[in-house]
Amino acid sequence: MIPTQDPPLPSGDAGATAAVVERLFREVYNGQAFDLAEQLFADDYVNHQPGAAPGISGLRQWASTMLTMFPDLTGTIEHMVVQNDRAMVFVAWHGHMAGTGKELNSQTANLYRIRDNRIAEHWSVFDYSALVPFGITPPDQEQPASEPDWHASPAEQDNLRLVLKVWEEVMQKQNLEYADAHYRADYIQHNRFAAQSGRGLAGMKQFFAGLFVAAPDLTGTIDHILVQEDFVALFSRWRGREATSGRELKLHTADLLRIEDGRIAEHWDVFDYSAVAQFGIIPPAR
Repeated sequence: MIPTQDPPLPSGDAGATAAVVERLFREVYNGQAFDLAEQLFADDYVNHQPGAAPGISGLRQWASTMLTMFPDLTGTIEHMVVQNDRAMVFVAWHGHMAGTGKELNSQTANLYRIRDNRIAEHWSVFDYSALVPFGITPPDQEQPASEPDWHASPAEQDNLRLVLKVWEEVMQKQNLEYADAHYRADYIQHNRFAAQSGRGLAGMKQFFAGLFVAAPDLTGTIDHILVQEDFVALFSRWRGREATSGRELKLHTADLLRIEDGRIAEHWDVFDYSAVAQFGIIPPAR
């Protein structure tokens, strides 16, 4: 995934990319102005979200289903990382079920590729644990991967290399000692489940040490990765088997990392707790 030659020219303007995604959430999703979909989505729009019907008609179908269930549903972009023609957003969704008023609080991460100021492609990571109580069955979140875009500043390329190498050594080879030189000692963990293992780098290592005992063959593979200044955002897929039962673990996450002085300093994520419910892992309160 690390290039052996100079990267290609940039494939899109980051400011224009961000503006399209912001408008999507402001006007189409939160404003429920779905008549604007033809303006914001390419005619050949590809949606990789599992279970979604294809094209713009599939988008309308998904929106109709969700808004019928949750008429006041809104999505708030909490984080956005934009690199050339792609944007990854971490979104908090909130609404109330029609008829019962039961509250929904859910998280997604969404990756968009923009072409000619229109959305051409979409990938996602859902935390389906919040949707299961409303009768929604989680699908397999397997989606096609993409290569890193190496058209970035030298500092941004260094940040990409750092994260790719950390994932290779720590999340695939389970070499936790590698983290010592590549995480800050005062590393900040915003995943409350992981933070239960303790603060800083020591807590991070203890958390993954426990995971690797529970699932000795567990590996995390990066499917998509973006960089913007000191932030790196990525989609990962995790595979392994529980040591005692042999049960298979298949998990998709989206991770946001802040880099400081060449080390990973802070972490946020979208974690599909529904995929690990069988192992007794439950989502912590936000």
